[in-house]
Amino acid sequence: MKSLFKIFSVILSLYLINGCESVTPRKGANSAKEIKDFNRYSNTDSDNDYIPDNIEALIGTDMHNSDENHNNIPDGLESSGKFGDTYLSKEWYIYSTGQVMNQSNKPAIAGNDLDLMGVYHNYMGYNHGKPIGVQVVDYGVDTTHEDLKDNISLKDSYNGGSIGNPNPTNSYFSHGTKIAGIIAARAFNGKGVRGVAPFAKIAGSNWLINQDMGNLEKVWLGGNVVVSNNSWGTYFNTDTLYEKIMKKAQELRGGKGRAFVFAGGNDRSYGGDTNLQYIENNRFAITVGALAVDDTYAPYSTPGANLFISAYGGSISAYDGPTIATTTISGQARWTFSSDSAKNYTYAMSGTSAAAPMVSGAIALINEACPNLKMRDVKYLIATNAKIVDAQNSSWVTNSAGIEFSTDYGFGKIDTKAVIDACKSGYTLLGKELSVEASNNEQENIADSATISKNLAINGNINIEQVELTINIDSDDASEYRVYLISPSGTKIRMLRGKSYSGDSLFIPTKNWMNGGFRVTSPAFLDENSQGTWRVDIEDIRNNGNKGILKGLKLKIFGH
Repeated sequence: MKSLFKIFSVILSLYLINGCESVTPRKGANSAKEIKDFNRYSNTDSDNDYIPDNIEALIGTDMHNSDENHNNIPDGLESSGKFGDTYLSKEWYIYSTGQVMNQSNKPAIAGNDLDLMGVYHNYMGYNHGKPIGVQVVDYGVDTTHEDLKDNISLKDSYNGGSIGNPNPTNSYFSHGTKIAGIIAARAFNGKGVRGVAPFAKIAGSNWLINQDMGNLEKVWLGGNVVVSNNSWGTYFNTDTLYEKIMKKAQELRGGKGRAFVFAGGNDRSYGGDTNLQYIENNRFAITVGALAVDDTYAPYSTPGANLFISAYGGSISAYDGPTIATTTISGQARWTFSSDSAKNYTYAMSGTSAAAPMVSGAIALINEACPNLKMRDVKYLIATNAKIVDAQNSSWVTNSAGIEFSTDYGFGKIDTKAVIDACKSGYTLLGKELSVEASNNEQENIADSATISKNLAINGNINIEQVELTINIDSDDASEYRVYLISPSGTKIRMLRGKSYSGDSLFIPTKNWMNGGFRVTSPAFLDENSQGTWRVDIEDIRNNGNKGILKGLKLKIFGH
């Protein structure tokens, strides 16, 4: 079967050899015994310089001196010197002081960042010499890059469907190298940038160069990794093979599973909806939206009811505002800092492709702190500890369990520290996954500019994690329908955005695309009770004479 993924364009941004132990510690910083036994140190930060003691012992800095350069800058925030990160001061998404970082001359906003400094007192992905693995499925990763090579794991990487070097085959394929830098560019090496989890390991893949589903199964199920980053998707897709592989991956790691993080897409202005593709709206996917520097949604970030969480995508271009600094293929940078004569870095990354790896890096840190979590628990903790941003936005809905959700932001901005604090404070793992369902096969005509409503009765009572609604409409143009789902307790979520203008620019293959059933999903009803009467409202938002017949509905709810 020819996958729809091969037919439609890949959405990109606006668009280890585990090298940790190879570091030579600096002589004199700590005792010889401390250097030899650096893995025995707990995840504490004795001198409060944003570097855990075991990493200070590893790299040879003094765990009892927070300002070795005597310049009033904590060692973990240094941009200069042997142990600094040259462009850390430009990475506003990691630590924002209101800096200017590109030719837009528009400053970042102090405090609008991922709030990682509190996490860095304890966790950086190093995991006492067993670094947390993060997979980058893309056009490949430059494994020789000066700021990535110490964190690359070739034994967990894939060249096509085989274990091996995942280097890009073309110098234009820089996307995966940019993603890898956001996740795990090495810290404290006197070079470049810093990743969100700067001592995690990177398992690369160049699967996007040759999109064979058998190879994707090998990649997604292979490697010693906790999270798979996929900063790509399709504009429209109903292929369930992707989620079958993701489901199988939940058996990995002794049943704790693997997280699958996806970029939500950059098609807001074209009427895009993240719920239009099964790759990203199944319950195993974590779909990520993009924030601008002011903690509002980036103007390109695609909305949707299946959107799970948000992180920073930055401005659409370096001329508009702060963008994302990261690694790129060695020697190939076009948009880079004046001091980067080797052209190894870029300041111009943007899009949901940039936001997704921030979430992947965060999950690596969460796993280091709380290794017993299953991926359902990771998702639950991310959702229930997210930061609300843009609180006046009308899309925010508070469900009956008191949890806030937005089709623009998902549960909000990821808050890694809050998740770690929660999981280390007596958190109880979720129970076995359960499901309940109901159908309504009553047929009804849908007139122009009309709204019809149908009920579905759920008898089983579980705590909701995700809902799936399958809509079967025979229509001359299915894109003109806006769909809402209302829970028994009254929570109302827009499940499909609909398009108020004619024409599809999102590569939907047929106008009658709901005929036979199309599934939309949402985690917005998290922790509500499933039992009772659910209502579906279907609204025709375009008065154009098209005919439509609702042929049936099915609601399936997953929870515990």
